[in-house]
Amino acid sequence: MNLGIVGNGSDKFTDAGMLQAKWAIMDAIQFHQPEYVVSGHSPVGGVDIWAEEAARQLGVELDLKIPEKNQWNPPGGYGYKARNIDIAKDSDVLIVVLADMYPEEYTSKRFSFCYHHPKQLVVDGVTPTNHVKSGGCWTGKTAHGLGKTVHWCIVKNYPALTSA
Repeated sequence: MNLGIVGNGSDKFTDAGMLQAKWAIMDAIQFHQPEYVVSGHSPVGGVDIWAEEAARQLGVELDLKIPEKNQWNPPGGYGYKARNIDIAKDSDVLIVVLADMYPEEYTSKRFSFCYHHPKQLVVDGVTPTNHVKSGGCWTGKTAHGLGKTVHWCIVKNYPALTSA
């Protein structure tokens, strides 16, 4: 069985969110006991890289889908879109790990909702829109359309505690 794990980049997690994401990834691998963990090896780090680290720690083989070009759909190249389609195709089960909100210090473009979820996409009885936008959601939607099992794991981005 191949377990795909995708989600937000590291810049979209607080320290607390990162810890929850790493625990969720470890739990998913231990629960599913896959032969391979499928990862997109994101150049911005985050869920993809944490999944690879967890798989190595647990002795699970990796099936890396590494884009040749850091673009969505480069002409004549293997970019994010082709990589995400390959992840969706090659995963029997896909876990999408996302932050519930942007960290306060996040300075890149923010979206008010994740537009990858049309209203008709219902997974486990809900439309999973309560999280930060991610290309991992596009991969989840694609895998769902292929009849694959997809689970969204939304972690809380609690702010850092400050001392008084």
